Amino acid sequence: MYYKRFAAGLLLLAGCILSCKKEKVDYAYDNRPDTTVGGSSNIRLVNLTANNQLSINGSPLTGYLVLNPPVGGGEPLYPGTYWFPANGKLGATFNIPRRFLTNGRALVSTDYLAYQGVRDSIGFEVTETYSKPKDYYLLKGLPYTAGDAPRVVEVPRDVTAPARAGYFKIRLVNMADQVAAGNNAENVALPLTLAYADGTPVSPATTNVPARSWSAYVELPYGVYQFKVLTPSGTEVSAIPGNALEQTHLTDPATSTLVKPATGFPNAVSTGLTYEPVKTYQPSGVYSIAVGVTRMTAPYVYGTPGESFPFYQNAFRILPDITEPANVEYYRLQAVQADPDEGQVSFLVNGMKLGDAAYAAGTDYSVYVTGSTKVEAVNAAGNVIAAASQTLLPGMNYTAWLYKTPEGKPAITLVSNNLSGAWYEDPGNVAPDGTYTRLQHDYPFHIRFLNLCADLPYVSFTLDNGQSVGSETGSRNLQPGVAATGLPYARFSQVQEAYQVLAYRSSPGVYPGTWLSTVPALKSTDLVAKPEHYTRPVKPVHEPGVYTVALIGQLNAGAATKQAKMIIIKHTK
Repeated sequence: MYYKRFAAGLLLLAGCILSCKKEKVDYAYDNRPDTTVGGSSNIRLVNLTANNQLSINGSPLTGYLVLNPPVGGGEPLYPGTYWFPANGKLGATFNIPRRFLTNGRALVSTDYLAYQGVRDSIGFEVTETYSKPKDYYLLKGLPYTAGDAPRVVEVPRDVTAPARAGYFKIRLVNMADQVAAGNNAENVALPLTLAYADGTPVSPATTNVPARSWSAYVELPYGVYQFKVLTPSGTEVSAIPGNALEQTHLTDPATSTLVKPATGFPNAVSTGLTYEPVKTYQPSGVYSIAVGVTRMTAPYVYGTPGESFPFYQNAFRILPDITEPANVEYYRLQAVQADPDEGQVSFLVNGMKLGDAAYAAGTDYSVYVTGSTKVEAVNAAGNVIAAASQTLLPGMNYTAWLYKTPEGKPAITLVSNNLSGAWYEDPGNVAPDGTYTRLQHDYPFHIRFLNLCADLPYVSFTLDNGQSVGSETGSRNLQPGVAATGLPYARFSQVQEAYQVLAYRSSPGVYPGTWLSTVPALKSTDLVAKPEHYTRPVKPVHEPGVYTVALIGQLNAGAATKQAKMIIIKHTK
């Protein structure tokens, strides 16, 4: 009986222990309103200096540390901060948080801290004006420049969308300055002009913009452009060097042109090309192309081949003035007339005219809303001779090719063009996690090949003497009207030696096959749209961009105008 009562007591005690709830004495609700000013102001810092430190009202926002350079070279990563979590140093732009403003004002200071670096302190006040966004451009000064001009310039910024759907805004901000004489760099602190890749000025509004000033914004159809900045004499201003995949960014100070790798004394051999990146400018985007003094790299002519040294020159960078919008609505389409039995042809897209194209020529790109699309080709008699329907996707670039099928009928093939400069490495070369490695060229020389000759069941393309163009799937045994999709582009570089493209009659298992001697070889210099645009003595052997080289016509045509030949269609502007 005693043991029963003892066991019952233990059960009761255990129940009491399990039912007890620990009181959280350190917990409390805070229902006070958050009075902290949140969000971003309409003030942006544009850092054209190398300064990596930032303080506002005496509070450091970056990581104030001096780090030894990493083994193997390169810039060290600073410990992340609340405002710069990935790398705790000031980059090219920074929008000032509104919490730092008092009555719309704040005190800003920037500096440069680095291993064996020279400090460069700049202090100034910023003011916010309601509904009028502005930039404060931080510029290089002595000893890198020859003058003693203001280090900070206030520039208004537009953040409103373009008036036209499918367009973007762009302007030129010319903050060029005289560089110090010891850099031996050409003088480009002059009125500057924004131009397309072929040297054509974009607009009178962006032409001859004086130093230390800026142009109005102009609206252009969204798309892929290689904008250039030109001096009054037509020479080009370099952009700030891009990614390391571009082979070399060594620049000749006297001409601002890219040079070839060291080959001996002297080792500064110009390519005739100046670095300007190819970029997609998104619909509803707003951009500034800003020129200012920056650090460049030149070959050391009198040293060991391969040695280089830093110098300073005015160069431009591309700045999105708003966060780039995602394109979920528009695509771009052009058309090419490659049917030898037709003259000028009109192309319609969903019943609306795209444009006219003579034989062996194409239309400009137009912008359309994504969705089901019907492309028609109408001949001079007003008859629809070919049509193609397909759902076209946003952000894509298409070319509608009119050609003659082996059965002798006109047809349209729609080809998607990769204008991003990016590609995935060969599937045999995969990353450790099994994914393909994505690579990128900001300065691409990419060529796709297409067989539109009805007389040739298979065509292969090579360089001089049957050398491979470097893209097996994109250049071998191409059938009429069928575009290769797996790694279709042959990729060249800015230091390429002059070359030719040849066409061969081939077949599966036979490569390159029989040379088509009646088809004129295509020279690399044929890729230069306007040779007269290059005003320097050294002319480039080819021009950057994304191209299609298409074999069109007939092998045994009676008329010379119908004879088989290769044509070039450039998809970037």
